[in-house]
Amino acid sequence: MLTGFKQQSFGGVFVHPRPGLVTPYLSAEWFALWKYAMQKAKQLDLDIWIYDENSYPSGFAGGHVPAEMPSSYNQAQMLYMEKVNKLPDSSQYFIALEKQNNGSLQLVAGKSKTTTGDYYIFKKAFYYTSPWYGGFSYVDLMVPGVTEKFLDITMRKGYEPVVGDEFGKTVKGIFSDEPNIESSDNKSIRWTPLLFSTFNKKWGYRLEENLPSLFEETGNWKKVRHNYYSTLLDLFIEYWSKPMNKYTTEKKLEWTGHYWEHEWPNLMHGPDNMAMYAWHQRPGIDMLFNQFNEYSHEAQFGNIRSVKELASVANQLGKKRTLSETYGGGGWELTFKDMKRLGDWEFVLGINTLNQHLAYMSMEGARKYDYPQSFTYHNPWWPYYGGLNKHFARLSLALSTGKQKNDILILEPTTTSWMYYRYIDSNRITYRTGQDFQSFITRLEKAQVEYDLGSEDIIKRNGKVTASQFIIGEGAYKTVVIPAGMENINSETFALLKQFKTNGGQVLVFDTLQYVNGQKDKSLEEFITKTTRFNGLADLNYETVKKYFTTNEIKFDAVDTTKAKLYHQRRKMEGGQLIFLTNSSIDKPVQASFYIAGKEALVLNTQTGSITAYPSAKSGNGITIDYNLPEAGSLLLFVADKNSSLNATTAGKEKTTPGTVVSTTDLSITRLRPNVLTLDFCDLKLKDTILARQYFYIAADYLYKYNGFKDGDPWNTSVQFKDQTISRDTFKAGTGFEVTYHFMVAAKAMDDLQLKAVVERSHLWEVFINGTKLQPNKNEWWLDKSFSVFGISAYVHDGENIITLIAPRMSVYAEVQPVYVTGNFNLAPDTAAWHIVQAQTLQTGSWKKQGLPLYGHEVVYTKNFDVQDAKKKYSINPGKWQGTVALLKVNDKQVAILTGNETNLDITSYIKTGNNKAALIITGSLKNTLGPHYNKPNPGLVSPWHWRYVYKPIPGKDYDLYDYGLIEDFKVVSW
Repeated sequence: MLTGFKQQSFGGVFVHPRPGLVTPYLSAEWFALWKYAMQKAKQLDLDIWIYDENSYPSGFAGGHVPAEMPSSYNQAQMLYMEKVNKLPDSSQYFIALEKQNNGSLQLVAGKSKTTTGDYYIFKKAFYYTSPWYGGFSYVDLMVPGVTEKFLDITMRKGYEPVVGDEFGKTVKGIFSDEPNIESSDNKSIRWTPLLFSTFNKKWGYRLEENLPSLFEETGNWKKVRHNYYSTLLDLFIEYWSKPMNKYTTEKKLEWTGHYWEHEWPNLMHGPDNMAMYAWHQRPGIDMLFNQFNEYSHEAQFGNIRSVKELASVANQLGKKRTLSETYGGGGWELTFKDMKRLGDWEFVLGINTLNQHLAYMSMEGARKYDYPQSFTYHNPWWPYYGGLNKHFARLSLALSTGKQKNDILILEPTTTSWMYYRYIDSNRITYRTGQDFQSFITRLEKAQVEYDLGSEDIIKRNGKVTASQFIIGEGAYKTVVIPAGMENINSETFALLKQFKTNGGQVLVFDTLQYVNGQKDKSLEEFITKTTRFNGLADLNYETVKKYFTTNEIKFDAVDTTKAKLYHQRRKMEGGQLIFLTNSSIDKPVQASFYIAGKEALVLNTQTGSITAYPSAKSGNGITIDYNLPEAGSLLLFVADKNSSLNATTAGKEKTTPGTVVSTTDLSITRLRPNVLTLDFCDLKLKDTILARQYFYIAADYLYKYNGFKDGDPWNTSVQFKDQTISRDTFKAGTGFEVTYHFMVAAKAMDDLQLKAVVERSHLWEVFINGTKLQPNKNEWWLDKSFSVFGISAYVHDGENIITLIAPRMSVYAEVQPVYVTGNFNLAPDTAAWHIVQAQTLQTGSWKKQGLPLYGHEVVYTKNFDVQDAKKKYSINPGKWQGTVALLKVNDKQVAILTGNETNLDITSYIKTGNNKAALIITGSLKNTLGPHYNKPNPGLVSPWHWRYVYKPIPGKDYDLYDYGLIEDFKVVSW
């Protein structure tokens, strides 16, 4: 597996325990395998990273922390509030408050009162136990010692003795995934044992008497809520971030990973994810799925705020590298064009390390549905992926060189959300804060404004004012912006802002600041009169941007870039500036120009690694550069302070002459792999019980529950604590069962079908076709190396055929899964799924309309042509095609890997006198083979749940499938 990564130009791997892990986590076997992987990675010159949890969220060590430290979970994590007229016995509540005649609240001392009154009682609540946590609950990361116990179990007693010698070398660092301090429902508030004492010491009043303000808009609720979330943030940092940072710093490791940053300003998982990045050596985020949305503050791809938070912290605190866990759940259908587009968008906003999610070691059982796709040999496009990896590797190097030096700081209104947020419901003002801020920075980003975001917690710890500059670490700003959506400012930030304004700094105000630390403060009114004020988003128009948000160092032309999906990043370094331009539109090109200070432009080709001069025109003290980016296109330029000897007269210019279309033979079209029929409905027989025509997931769920697994398939629902799952594999004779799959073959389709059946984990079953017992073909597998292949042509007849799997005894590994029939056939839609018909000659057009609806591999389109004059220029226009990727070959030599934007590809150097052969190989995807096929899923988001809730077969014509194929023929051109 590691060799495959190296061959496809990966730089390293994260070893990621996930649901489906059979090897007991943190066992001697686990560490022996991990050490082997580390040694292999070292041989291959690959970095290897520790993923610090068995699945996610980080902190419970796959159940070992709660098992060894009950205080990590048994002190309660939440408080519920209830209003009563008469107090119950004091054993039934944690705190009681009595409402006084003047409306104030007073703690009830002693035992319960017999008199009636207005009481608020608060009861402790605990995180729920779950198989996801190995049968335990999640832990409280704000309890002192919990993170130390986590580190002790996972690192000091775990990885250190085994691979500690390679810490900071082959073993680069630790990835933490979604650690949080959430309240696990919407009826409670988050509580932790140190909450009251920490709050009272920090804010000078008691939280206990003000608890109702966290549930209702009563008392000084904005202040109380602000102060409460500020306290939670302090505790989260003190008892999670600081120990993790201290350990990794001491061990020369980089700490990376991510929090639940997508839904800001929702505070369910933590009060300020941006503040948490300050403690990571390589801070990170995740960007999952393939649903580009620039408008929602809760989106993933398209969520500018989410990436800019990370990039801003890196700029301010001198963190050279940032990371994103990317592509997970994008589906098997994710194309190279999608991946380039999404990756480029992240990189232009500030990511410079790509962590591709996910690579399956095995596709057995439920594992193949774990937020696909997979960056492994399973994927039909895997042999071609290296080129895309090299593109991002070059970007990674370039965009971690030099520095972004932005003059504008936009304060993030996180502390405003503190005043309004409550766990019980989604406050409309919190939502508005998020949406207003999202719209604000999206508008600036699309107008090519260069800026950083500011976390008030990071400002508190790293901020100062020097002359007329607002300083955060290494960031120095001439303008500070109070954005739309911001009502509160923390006292530390306000003090610095007043000094900054007094010293001549520029402050732009787009909302009505009213509160300091959640409390109304009239001094804000006086301060705001000295600033430049605007009327919210309505005033963030072209004129405002041009006057207050632009720089003389770079200016984009008058084209309305706000309507395009154009983004840029500029980095300063010795000898010049680096400019990265990205067009994030999936279907529209963007063409315009920009001015930049400098003498000459060089294009850094991220596909080939070459550096050539790029056309530019002298303009004042700088140059003007034209750009023409196709959809999902990008351009990396270096603008030098001095001229070089490179000649730009032809660089970047495309051929404009139409040329002559060369006469060729007719297309020859060949499917390179057998066609496939996926059988995902079955009959399950358990002793005297038969469940007919069940979707495989429901059959598996029933089977496991029947055999004592109350949550169903444990490999789909559980994290295995120690060996608690595999140790249950003690089923005896008589616990067996039978699974049957039905498929139809048309009478006229019986010639040369070359039929084979594919069965997972064939060692668990006796396999039959129409009553004849089969043996697997030796040394043959399909899709996954553990999927056995059985020859069945000799036993298949026209009409209905039955494949039967008989398990002599139940096994914990016996997941009921689809069976696949492969061969030389076409499929025709039926009232329930598909039936097999005779194979037909392929034409241009969609495969699914030509009998290959479930086929996900390659089809090659070949034509021959004669060349009399090999001194001419030749090119190929690929035509219109649909697939995840395509490969162009001429005379059996690779010319280019295509993603969909290419028009005229120069093939002159591949041409010879006489007969020539051009081949276009189009790759489909496993979406059509593995699904999801049912319930009309929204494109771009694929999770394990998409293979559930299927209760009956559907007609083949109703399957959710993608069109793949050569839609319009390609042409050979000469001139």
